[in-house]
Amino acid sequence: MRPYYAPYRSYSYRRLTIGFFLDSLFFSSNYWIDEPRQYRLPDAYGPYRWVRYYDDALLVNIYSGEVVDVIYSFFW
Repeated sequence: MRPYYAPYRSYSYRRLTIGFFLDSLFFSSNYWIDEPRQYRLPDAYGPYRWVRYYDDALLVNIYSGEVVDVIYSFFW
């Protein structure tokens, strides 16, 4: 897994919840977790991708930006 870099310089971490809509910069392919099984995450199908957001793993609908699942402190 490559290092995490926030897409905005002045942006700081905010704890997100299910139902939150992310800006597309935060779930672009640069932040996708390409091999979810390697991290013991369930596979994501259709428009859903596991995305790294700081130390959290988010399951995001990449068409709408909606967060549908969150695992906090996954990468600490």
